[in-house]
Amino acid sequence: MFASRFLLLLALPLALFASGASFAASAKQDHGSGHDHAVAHDDQAVKSEAKISEALATLGEADRKLAESQRFCPIMAYSRLGADGAPIKIELDGQPVFVCCRACVDAAKKDGAETLKTAKKLADASAALAKLPAADRTLAEAQKYCAISNESFLGSMGAPIKLELKGKPVFLCCQGCVAKAQADPDAVLAKVEELKKAGASHDHGHDGKGHADHDHGGEHASDKR
Repeated sequence: MFASRFLLLLALPLALFASGASFAASAKQDHGSGHDHAVAHDDQAVKSEAKISEALATLGEADRKLAESQRFCPIMAYSRLGADGAPIKIELDGQPVFVCCRACVDAAKKDGAETLKTAKKLADASAALAKLPAADRTLAEAQKYCAISNESFLGSMGAPIKLELKGKPVFLCCQGCVAKAQADPDAVLAKVEELKKAGASHDHGHDGKGHADHDHGGEHASDKR
């Protein structure tokens, strides 16, 4: 009996040690997986920026600067100019505007005044977002629109307001939206995820189902606040 108790007492710390080692290994694996995902994401972002820079470099200097200031397509608002190759330049009422690809040309010309208006707002918004830290700019561009006033481009009213709701970053177009966001954080966080998903999976088939049509009044991704 003494021998049995001795073996039992010896087995208990060994079992605890093995359990702790297994937990530590699992935690290390999870941490490594998260780190690898972050590295892969950053690597993809670098490659995307390089691809865009390469496409814009094919433009003349004046056109390149114009495309860089506009930054996004006025028809497919989540589509970075240069992400689909060299952007297409069109003239509307004597003013140059860039669209992301040839498939957007007809829609841009259909309502030239609205396209010019949207392109101007995109340029103004991009200039405001450029003043943010790089990480915040990336997050704001992924969200694109205010989480409360869903038709307002972030940056269209100056530097957007950044909030932390339940530990997650949320961007708003102005201070006037803060109280509403804080009143219903769950709904706001759900809207932010919806906006991000719209950008991540925007339909570039131009069949009328892209985010340019999503609650933004027809074919333009215009800010109609």
